[in-house]
Amino acid sequence: MAIAFAVDAPRPFEANPGLISFRAQRPVDTVEVRVNGRRYAIVDLKRPTRRATVGPIGLPPRDITVTVVGWADGRAVGSQTATDVLGLPKASMTIRPIRETPRRAQLRMRQLRHPATAAAAWAVNLASGEGASYNAGARFAAASTVKLPVMIALLMQLRADVTATSAWGPLQSMVRSSSNDAANQVLTLLGGSPEAGGARATAVARALGATRTDTAAGYLPGQDRRLRRSAVPPVQVVDQPDVPCCKVTTAHVLGVLMQAIVEAAAGRGKARRMGLTGRDARVALWLLAHTSHPGFFAPWTPYATAHKIGDVDRAWHDVAAIFTPRGPLITVAMTDNPSGASESAASLYGRAVLRVALTGLRPEPPPKPPARPALPELPGAFS
Repeated sequence: MAIAFAVDAPRPFEANPGLISFRAQRPVDTVEVRVNGRRYAIVDLKRPTRRATVGPIGLPPRDITVTVVGWADGRAVGSQTATDVLGLPKASMTIRPIRETPRRAQLRMRQLRHPATAAAAWAVNLASGEGASYNAGARFAAASTVKLPVMIALLMQLRADVTATSAWGPLQSMVRSSSNDAANQVLTLLGGSPEAGGARATAVARALGATRTDTAAGYLPGQDRRLRRSAVPPVQVVDQPDVPCCKVTTAHVLGVLMQAIVEAAAGRGKARRMGLTGRDARVALWLLAHTSHPGFFAPWTPYATAHKIGDVDRAWHDVAAIFTPRGPLITVAMTDNPSGASESAASLYGRAVLRVALTGLRPEPPPKPPARPALPELPGAFS
């Protein structure tokens, strides 16, 4: 039997900026959005339709339950509720190419006090198209940050909603708890063995433009292609740590991979063209926003933050997507010390990188929310 009213977005276990997508048996003229049981927004459609995507309208930036109700001629056609939704601001889908490196922001990034023998940073404002970096082409021991391309590769490969497959449990453990055992399970699902899965994840990362990373035990041809010294922001090596073989990455690579997820969530970008659907990307952001470690950026900002941390004895890294009211920021902080990296020092470095991103990349005060008009009354059980 056909469902009278089905909601494709938002669905459980995803980060969503108020993007509403539905299908109905009869034409719908109005969509009601409820947050935690209370009426939040009314969207009048231009004309009655059986299928539409509206928004983003913006949702409260926290974990919420969202109910979408379809209305036709003043009567409820049907409703669907999604739990475990991370609300995001409306501007989360504002994406512009990164084309400018403000000189002052770049200088400030270079002058940040380094907490270890080597450090690297990358920050881009996807709403303004500006970025700044430091030592972004240097390779560091990747630690668990390489689980980011593994997740992307698996989501691209699956032809079903990952939350409804057997991969959901291992994927959650790999991302949220950074479990190495779960990572080996995911790699095996991806390629048939951890080694083949690692090679597959590396290939996907390279196709996305992350050319100086390796998730497999060994290097692949083309690892040392020329750095894009004219890139925006610069991808240069200022201080190359003496890292052991073989899992390596750079600040630029981590930034590119996180940016690819955010772009796919907005329905665009290379990852989307390679098969990472909007739903896949929104699930990825939900997972990254619910990790067990707070990371080096989320503790310093009130905004919803999705991130992946990585650490080994000598290194502490974090890459994050920060969803501000003006649009998303991508931030990366990496530290290396052969004598033992300091988590607290790395966290302070992350705070300094975040400060440059928030104040140096076209700083604007967050907009004051407009007074919400009184919502119209709708008849029926949902009024």
